[in-house]
Parts: sequence; structure tokens; C-alpha cells
Amino acid sequence: MTDQSVAPGGVSNPTGELTLFYSPGSCALASHIALEETGKPFRPVKTLLSENQHLTPEYLAINPRGRVPALIAPDGRVITENTAILTFVALTNPDAGLFPADTLGQTLCISQMAWFSNTPHIFQRAKFRPYRFVERKETYDDVRSKAASSYWESMQEIDGLIAGNEWIMGDRYTVVDPYALVFYGWGRSNGLPMDSLKSFTRHQNQMLERAAVRAALEREDNPHFK
Repeated sequence: MTDQSVAPGGVSNPTGELTLFYSPGSCALASHIALEETGKPFRPVKTLLSENQHLTPEYLAINPRGRVPALIAPDGRVITENTAILTFVALTNPDAGLFPADTLGQTLCISQMAWFSNTPHIFQRAKFRPYRFVERKETYDDVRSKAASSYWESMQEIDGLIAGNEWIMGDRYTVVDPYALVFYGWGRSNGLPMDSLKSFTRHQNQMLERAAVRAALEREDNPHFK
């Protein structure tokens, strides 16, 4: 007999609470901050990538791809990928003001988050996991070198996006901003001269002034912002 309380594609969630699976220092920080911004309760579950907790049978039952973040929605359905989670958080918490009210503005936010996930994030992955991109070990260093230089180009592009604006998307804070913060932190840990990116550094400083950001960083004991 199937559990009728579980929505198709979901897991049992008898309490109906939002549950976020994250690993400190990962891109899940973006979704972690966004949930804090809503001011509503949620259950954060530390899932350490360094200890392969994302590959346990228990976690793979939640996200078969073995990645974080993953968010269990109230009806038990599981949302993966930052772009989707951030969009869900923004749309289901309109009072938090994390998304523009108009369709075009929302679409532009999604477009920017999609670029984050398919460009700088991929370069970061290639630098630390070249084996996912090439088979021959003798090419790993070439992949790492190209990934590092391409990541820096992306950081410069983000700096240009912010120039003249208060936030990534203009004069209002959105869920795009915590996602951008992830890449600043990674850049610092990668030894890149992030301080030379004046607009991006100003953005980072503004982010660190927000209570939700500080709460998420403290809970994670995030290694990229110490």
C-alpha cells in the first residue's frame, strides 16, 4: 500500500515544515539565506559533503542526484537546484519582498540565477573536480588553470553588473543577491583578488550587514567568510 500522504515525487513530511539540506561552504548558502530572510521557521539539516553524507541511502532517497541544496516542501515534494529553490521561496513569501512583483522582473531574476548556476558555478566545479570533465589525468592541470581564469572573468562580469546599482538587479534586494554572495566567498577562498572588485566588494559588505546573512553564516560556520 502506498503512503497517500506523500505527493508524487515527494517524501513523507508529516509535520509539513520546510526542510533545507545544506553543507557549510556550498552553494546552498544562497537558499539558506533566503529562507532566513522570510522570517519564517524552517528546519536546516547539515549534510556534510566532506563526509559524503550526500551519498548516503537516506539522502539519496531525498535527492537521487546526491547534491545540495535540497528543500522538502510542505507537501513532501522535493525541490532541488538553487534557482528553483530561491524562486519558490520568493514566490511563496511575497511579503518578504525577495522578488519583483512583475513577471518580467521575476523572469530577469531567474535568468541571472540561471547564469550563476551554468557559468561561474561550472568553472568552480571544473577547478576542483576536473575528473568530471575529462578522463585523462594528465589534462587535469590544464582544466584547473582554464577554470580558474574563467571564474575570475565571471567575477569581473558580476562586478560590472553591480556597478551603479545598489543590488545585483538594481535598486532592490532580491534572492539573486545571496546567490551572488556564494561566488564572492568562493573567490576569496580561491585566492582571487576579490577586494579589487570594488562594486562586488561593496555588495558583499552590504550583505554581511543583513541579519539573515549573518544568521546563516553563523549556523554554517561558513569557511569562506572568516
